[in-house]
Amino acid sequence: MIYGTKLLETDTEIFIAALAQTPVYVWSLDSLGVYYQVTSGSIVKYTPDAVQIQSEKDLGLPLTQWYSREMNEFSISF
Repeated sequence: MIYGTKLLETDTEIFIAALAQTPVYVWSLDSLGVYYQVTSGSIVKYTPDAVQIQSEKDLGLPLTQWYSREMNEFSISF
């Protein structure tokens, strides 16, 4: 668990976050087993295996990327 956030663990939770366009954090584990934030943004699409996140990177241009649900965790602030 990432403190200060609620983990999105089910398809229903991911669907609700996508529908509401709630900002989502994407987390991954480093080689020492410590979570780090990969990116944040809104959910564009999701499948049983991956979630597509749209984030704003350099120059304010939107960037979408797919993140594996097996290798990453997704959370929202509460």
